[in-house]
Amino acid sequence: MYRKLSNNATQRETAEVVNRILDGGINSTGTIALNNGDTKLTDLRIGYNSVILFSARTAESSGSPFVKIKAKGEAIIGFGGDTGTKYDYVIFG
Repeated sequence: MYRKLSNNATQRETAEVVNRILDGGINSTGTIALNNGDTKLTDLRIGYNSVILFSARTAESSGSPFVKIKAKGEAIIGFGGDTGTKYDYVIFG
């Protein structure tokens, strides 16, 4: 799913992860199909203070997703569009 460094990572492992981040590969992305109403997003990288941003996968996507509730490892996403509409997401924090 994503790479996480251990507490005793080598310099090479640390450099690989840092270089990937600098190249834009932050490893905190995913895809979700939203339903009209509420959809539960489960992802271990979500925390109480996380910011979750969405990007539509199709030009004709209707509605705008929004985060209603965040908890450790999950969030409830509100959506007023068509059921099954796919969005990419990124988690910060």
